[in-house]
Formats: sequence, C-alpha cells, structure tokens
Amino acid sequence: MKMSLIVRTTTKLISPFLVAYSAYLMLYGHLSPGGGFQAGVILAVSIILLITSHGYNRVRKTFKFWEVQLIEGISGEFLALLATAGVFFGGFFYNFLRGGELGSLISGGIIPLFNIGVALKVGAAFTFMFYILLRWVERD
Repeated sequence: MKMSLIVRTTTKLISPFLVAYSAYLMLYGHLSPGGGFQAGVILAVSIILLITSHGYNRVRKTFKFWEVQLIEGISGEFLALLATAGVFFGGFFYNFLRGGELGSLISGGIIPLFNIGVALKVGAAFTFMFYILLRWVERD
C-alpha cells in the first residue's frame, strides 16, 4: 500500500531530525536523561518510518540488509571490547578514561562511548528485526 504524498514528504523531513536527536542522546546521554538505548530506538524509528511510508523495496536499496547486520555485529564487538578493556585498568566495564570538568562531554569517561555502542546495537537490532518481519510477511 502506497502512502500519500503528504505522509512521504513529512517522513522525509522528520527522519533527519530524528537521526540528529539520536546522535545528541548518544553523545550527551550521560549529562541528561536518555542514553544509548533511547538513542538506538529513535534511530531505528527514523528508518522504520521511511520503510512504512515509502515501502520496504525502496528503502532497502539505501539501508541494505547486510549493512544493518554489519553495524549490529561491529557495535556488539565494540561493546565487548570496551567492557574487557576496563579489566586491564581495574575491573570489568571500569571507567578508565578520566578528565574534563563536570558537565562537559568528556567528563563521562567511557560512558559516551558505551552510549554510542548501545545506540548502534539497539538501532541496528530493531531495524534488523523489522526487516526480518517484513521478509516473513512478504512470503505469505
């Protein structure tokens, strides 16, 4: 089912703002309410909005299935690496990066990096699950 021109135009206009807000939550989630999970959900919603308004076949040309899988895998490996790197400095998920004055971006140590990894993992996982559900529906 094809959506109206108004719906397609609106989602094209809203999606970049959702991606920008997701990036903001990734980077500044340790200073305000929010963080990696919320950023990942918003990131996935921006892609899912495009899929529902423009159709799966059109959107998957830009956001390919294997690319979503790759992002999910790399972000998972990044989180595991970040967790185990702390072991060399004092403990699992140890916050080994210090510096920055309170309230600045680098004051969070590894937390902004963790938020980025979680956001990419969650965003890719939700998009991946949506792709799988759409493939399953297409077969029927």
